[in-house]
This record gives sequence, C-alpha cells and structure tokens, in this order.
Amino acid sequence: MIITRRAHLQILSGAIAGSAFRGWAAGPDFNAYSDEQKENFLKTATIKSTGTIGHGVTHPSRAKLVLGEIEHDGHFQTIDKELPDFFPQDGAPIPMKDSWKYNIAAYRLDRLVGLKMVPVAIPKPFNGKPAALSWWVDDVLFEEAERLKKDVAPPDAEDFARQRAVGAVFDELIINIDRNQSNLLITKTWKVALIDHTRSFVPYHGIRNPAKLTRCSRGLLTGMKGLTAAALAQAEGPYLTNAEVTAAIARRDRIVDFFDREVKAKGEEKVLFS
Repeated sequence: MIITRRAHLQILSGAIAGSAFRGWAAGPDFNAYSDEQKENFLKTATIKSTGTIGHGVTHPSRAKLVLGEIEHDGHFQTIDKELPDFFPQDGAPIPMKDSWKYNIAAYRLDRLVGLKMVPVAIPKPFNGKPAALSWWVDDVLFEEAERLKKDVAPPDAEDFARQRAVGAVFDELIINIDRNQSNLLITKTWKVALIDHTRSFVPYHGIRNPAKLTRCSRGLLTGMKGLTAAALAQAEGPYLTNAEVTAAIARRDRIVDFFDREVKAKGEEKVLFS
C-alpha cells in the first residue's frame, strides 16, 4: 500500500499544521520535525537497507529507513556487555557497562534538562537483538576530528566554544567515558550534535573530570537544578537502574554546586552565558 504524504504526516504527528511542512516537492525539511515526529518515524518506518559504519568499537550499523515516500537514515547499536571496572580516585572500583540502552537514556536526559544536542533515540530490535535506533543527524558538515585535521575555524568562535562547554557539562552529568572527536558532529549551520553514549551512566556519584567544567549556559544550569530523581526515573524507565538514576542525581548536585561556587568566586559573567 502506498502511503501519501498526507497520510505520512498523520502517522508522524496526528494532526499537525501544514505550514511547518511546506515545499514537499523538494522533499521534507527534517530539521522541522519535532522529537515526537522523529520518534514516530523511527518506530514506524521499515528498513530498506543496512551497512556498517566505518569506525566505532561498538560496531554500529547505518540503516536506510522508509515510510511511504519518505526516507531517512538511522543508527543502530546493539552492544550490551560488561566493561572493566571504573576506578575513581576517591573510592572502590565500580562495575561499568557498554550498552545500547544508554543512547536512549542520554537522549531522554538531554531533553529533561533542555539541552537538545543528543539525537532522538528509541528502542527497536535489530537482527533479532534488542537495540537503540537513533536519528541520523541531518546536514552534517564534518566530525570534530575532521575539522581539527583540516584546521577549519568556526565562523562564530564564541558560539562554538559555548556549545562545546555545555556539551562537556552534559558529558560529566552522564559520566560519558568515551567522548572523542569522532562522535562530536558539526552541522552545516555549525550546530554541535553529541552522538554515541553507550559508555556512560557509571553509577559513580562524583565529578569525573572537574577540569572539563569551564562554563555553563543559564538554561542548562536551570534545567539541571529542576531535575528530580522521580522525574528522571520515570523518563528513563528500563534504560537506567535505580543505582544509575541515584548516581546521576548525585553528579547533578555536585555540578550545580561547582558552578554556584564558580559564580561566587569569579562572577556570573565569566561563568554563565545565555
């Protein structure tokens, strides 16, 4: 059965304003999709083809997804295994995992604190295994690794530095132990996207890298301050354990306290930005 564009939009969002999707002759504007629309597309679309991604120790797969006349790519990860223990400087070793579940957990926490730098991710089986399916980031110009290699300066250095700063705060919040320059993407409009969070959410209550906390946006700080354990547990469902939720809230407390102290010591204008 052929699904028309009108039917496709109804599947994605129930009833949406057509003004957000003008210009269908040139194809859909995926940047206009809401999180809900992207989630529904990923849930509903079928896999047209798949292929391996050239790098990544978790062996992710790229899938071409199709729903009626609309096509978009997705990113599957099925990894779910134990890693060597995490050794903090101030305590006993802590068990650590590499899991597809943390891609979904990172997306949900990102939205709870109002960051919106992590791609939409949903649970969807792949090749008979539980998996996370993430929205393939649109309009990517290059990875940060390639930008550095080519020595390309951002057109707005301050804006780029602010995006990197809030990304670093988020990495400490989720205790991402595997942020590298290849899973930090830069779009054609110079927006930073954070991908691949399978090595995160170690149930450690401290700040892993305080030196990474340089500045923070007022919006992110407000979002973190408003986060509750109950809201986080409800949003994460089966993707974080009680211990991981408790640790995330403990890290939040320490990060917020860190920036509150930095503001008092250095002045708000040197620590926070809008």
